[in-house]
This record gives sequence, structure tokens and C-alpha cells, in this order.
Amino acid sequence: MDNTYQVKIVETDVEIQQCWEVAFLLRPHLDKNKWSATISEMMKNEKYRIAGIEDGGKFVAFAGYRFMTSLHSGNIIYIDDLCTLESHRGKGLASELLRFVNAIAISENKDAVVLDTDFRNNTAQKVYLKHGFELAALHLSCSINPNQQ
Repeated sequence: MDNTYQVKIVETDVEIQQCWEVAFLLRPHLDKNKWSATISEMMKNEKYRIAGIEDGGKFVAFAGYRFMTSLHSGNIIYIDDLCTLESHRGKGLASELLRFVNAIAISENKDAVVLDTDFRNNTAQKVYLKHGFELAALHLSCSINPNQQ
């Protein structure tokens, strides 16, 4: 990886706003007007954290993760979000973020680092497998529609 890139913990409202472009690429359903408040709330109440990589005064990659305990995986760090702007892909930024989160997991005595990925995202899956992740489960979801019974 290019030595000019460094991982930084995102903490301030300004830094959270600077992550918007990367977040919207991964999560286009999000509302920019609610982004900062949503992230601040998650940080306060859900142990959510963001590690980001800046270039040219803006964040070009980030990993959103949280500390949690689950019956199936134990005491873990769960990566909710991991994305790099298209202009910065292929530079090892996702790998650097994965190493960063893994180092936190080791220092905090976690049992594992866990994530979900879109089953069609073969590029990301190759990165995850290269970093020791294993295909361990199939994640399912059911949208709640109050009009449907």
C-alpha cells in the first residue's frame, strides 16, 4: 500500500460528513440530511465506530464496525460497512482497513471479526478470503411491511 495513506478513527461531525460520498456509494438508500445524526446515534448507542482513509482532504475509504456479542460468534467486531471510492480501488485500502480492524480485535481480545457481503460481490469476497475470512453462514433478511400479513 502507498505509504501516504493512513487509517484514522472518525470521531467528529465534520469527519462523519466527509465520509458521506463513500457511504452513499455503498448505501445509496441513505438520506444525506440524516447521515450525521444517524451515525452519531449509532456511535453513542450501538458501539459503532468508523475507521477511514483520507486523500486530498476527503475520506476515500472507510470501515464501519461495532463491538458486539452474539450467541453464534461470541465476542466479536462486526463490520457493517467497508467501501472504497471507485477512484481509489486497487490500491490496497480495503486490505489496510481490514488489517486495522483485525489489530483492534486482537488488542481487545475478541473471538472474531465478522462481516456480511452481497453474494454477487466477488471482488470484495476475494479480498475477504485473502484476509482469512471463511464462508460461514448465509445471511437472510425479511423486510417488514405492516400491510402484509
